[in-house]
Amino acid sequence: MISTLICAILTQAPFPSLNSKSLPASKSDFWFVALGDNRPAGAGLPPTQTFKQLLAEVTAIGPEFIISSGDLLYGNEETLDQYKQEIKWMKPVLESLPCPFFNAPGNHEINNRQDFFKAYTGAFGAPYGSFNYGGYQFVAVCTELPAEKPSIFGEQLDWLKKTLGHGKPTVVFQHHPVFVRASNAEKETAHVDQSAEIHQIYLNGGVKLVVEGHDHIYNAQVHDGIDYRIAGGAGAPLDGPSTDGGYYHFMIVHAHDGKLDATPVPLGTLEILPSGDATVTACNYADNDLPCTNIVITSTFKPTKSTATYTTKKKKTVEVDTTIVNTTKVGNAYQSRIAVTLPRAKAVRISLSR
Repeated sequence: MISTLICAILTQAPFPSLNSKSLPASKSDFWFVALGDNRPAGAGLPPTQTFKQLLAEVTAIGPEFIISSGDLLYGNEETLDQYKQEIKWMKPVLESLPCPFFNAPGNHEINNRQDFFKAYTGAFGAPYGSFNYGGYQFVAVCTELPAEKPSIFGEQLDWLKKTLGHGKPTVVFQHHPVFVRASNAEKETAHVDQSAEIHQIYLNGGVKLVVEGHDHIYNAQVHDGIDYRIAGGAGAPLDGPSTDGGYYHFMIVHAHDGKLDATPVPLGTLEILPSGDATVTACNYADNDLPCTNIVITSTFKPTKSTATYTTKKKKTVEVDTTIVNTTKVGNAYQSRIAVTLPRAKAVRISLSR
């Protein structure tokens, strides 16, 4: 039954976004965001405030798209009615995003239940698939198709080998990790069942980065040149102390010059404070520069110029490059999207003028 459903759904190509947003025009230098595990703590609960706050920060950054490693919903032992209600709550949250949101479903979305699988695929589309952007192939893998253990098998395994067979540089996103963090190694179902086989398939298939979840922490490992990142801190209850990666976060990935540079961004790193008409203060609390292309500023006039500055400890004013991406009229006001790279640990004042 499920195999038939998958075959029918996979006729949709490329892999669909959950919010029906289309990818922008492809380019070789771009940013995307990776995250996972934002489900609530219990059955029948709406999307968490942590997840909404995290998405607000992601929205200000303005990536080309977002990839998720699953557990969007609580699912699990819920009734089907509760599950469908969670889908109804989640849809407008994802639809409010300015970019496509792609998901590789986790065990909470499916939980070895055909009723959940049917409801998920009916609302969001295929559980696995691929799309291309900026010279890379992005492959969503479902480690949760009904089986006794998290695994990749049968038709999906055949599809995966064929999809990776062209050797194109690839980013994979999936729920269960291939390699777990050291402190979680004793848990039998902490990783995908046939880890050694899957790693070899990825090694032979040109995979550069694997984004994973299930463990509600941040963890980075490199195996045979493949960058494995568990980014499971998007709102679900944390699985460890901060010293072991247990903090809420998302990950920004910069694709440029044939490289993928991935950086975890803790929740609360970016804060946008209105500072009067046509002015905001954008605070970057990270230890790295933060590229933003979607900071929104409201003004009572139509602006033609934007400026950005910050003040050093020695009271020196430093200018930061900034541009107006676009401006739209909303009622009697104007809303402008601003692009600026916020310097590490700085508060930048951004102003519009005629």
